[in-house]
Amino acid sequence: MGLWMIGLLAALLFAPPASAQDTADLTGTVVDGQTNTTLIGANVTLREVDSPRVVDGTATNADGAFRLTDLPPGRYLMEVRFVGYQTAERTLMLEAGESPDLTVTLQPTTASLEQIVISASRRQEKVLDAPASISVLQPEEILQEVNTSTVEAIRSAPGVDMAQTGIDRREVVLRGFNEAFSGSAHVLTDYREAAVPSLAVNVHSIMPNMAVDVEQIEVVRGPGSALYGPGVDSGVIHYFTKGPFDDPGTTVSVSGGTRQYFAGQFRNAGTFAENLGYKITGQFARADEWELDPGDAPDAAEIDRYRVYDDPDDPELDGRSFVVQDFDNDGNDEAQLRREDIYQKFNVNGLLQYRAGDATTISLNGGYSELTGVVQSGIGTLQADGFGYAYGQLRLQSGGLFAQVFLNANDAGDKTYVYGSGNRILDEGLQWNGQLQYDFDLPQIGTQMIAGADANITIPRTQGRILGRNEGDDRIEEY
Repeated sequence: MGLWMIGLLAALLFAPPASAQDTADLTGTVVDGQTNTTLIGANVTLREVDSPRVVDGTATNADGAFRLTDLPPGRYLMEVRFVGYQTAERTLMLEAGESPDLTVTLQPTTASLEQIVISASRRQEKVLDAPASISVLQPEEILQEVNTSTVEAIRSAPGVDMAQTGIDRREVVLRGFNEAFSGSAHVLTDYREAAVPSLAVNVHSIMPNMAVDVEQIEVVRGPGSALYGPGVDSGVIHYFTKGPFDDPGTTVSVSGGTRQYFAGQFRNAGTFAENLGYKITGQFARADEWELDPGDAPDAAEIDRYRVYDDPDDPELDGRSFVVQDFDNDGNDEAQLRREDIYQKFNVNGLLQYRAGDATTISLNGGYSELTGVVQSGIGTLQADGFGYAYGQLRLQSGGLFAQVFLNANDAGDKTYVYGSGNRILDEGLQWNGQLQYDFDLPQIGTQMIAGADANITIPRTQGRILGRNEGDDRIEEY
């Protein structure tokens, strides 16, 4: 009896674990298709075939190798991605107890005239067929730019004139129509107009265009009023973000630098069911803003435009940055406003997306951003303090049919003011927009047709602080 028990214990101790027999491992190496060198940090994802659900994933190590363990037997789709390279896909059949070792070759990407663009005609078409001069930036180009603002990625695009006016501020104009602030270029994010409604200014800092989530940027040089409405004569910048079905998973990005700069970005996307996906993104950034030097002529000219208060104890100065001295040489001290030295922003965004087959997608998304920092606008230089911006969007795409409705809303908060006058800015502007479009081909006459209707209603609600005596008669309706 004792010998039987000893034999049983020995069999249990030395038998291979059940998990090793019932599961499979997958190892491999990722290499450059031209140089055959290994690629460090390539993303390896294993999905179920015909499903967006991710089973497991990893990244290649310092030797370009990867390893996935304890995988349930079955049929999988392996995707391998690396910035600057074409995505590689391979279907695998893993058996229990297997441990295949693979070599995955990635080919460097090249610019292609087969790229699909949307912004030139508000419909999908090859970039070669687009009836406009257009530049397209892909994720690899965007991720290679380590900057405080994603819009920096388009600086090298033809026809783009960009000036950096702060830690995270970029003034962007197209086609040479330079101006003091960037309100002329028509900026979109996933088909939604992204400008601040009342101020009509593009504050890229509070747009939900994060490097970890941007799929493509299209820059259209040329007028676009026929497609986008009145006033779109200075070009279009369109950001497209990644979807939950094609780009599931979690990405975290952290950056930092001089002037106490710190920033973090987060993205998580996946599926609740085969046809229902979600995405959550967010970012936070702060820094010590650039100062103005009174000894520098251009800076001094800017400072001279800032309000001087006769009484340094004026209650309006509470919480603001200023210097006290005798500015008018009358023997009494005055107070002059100075730039605030803190820049800070954050935003959070969410998306639900439903796919009904391959041709129909319904998307519901929204988000909120808040900014503290200097903003260039058509009414002067602003000190934004808790400037909030919210949006919501419902979008339907089904074959040639496109329909959407969106709301943009902003709230300047209680402490935002103009440096030149010292006056507070009260802005609770709203923008409602609805669009319906259908495009189809007429092959008999070799023609593509686009028919649609748009309604755009802007309600500033600025209490006279932006539009002055026109307050009360400032509702703008465009059809």
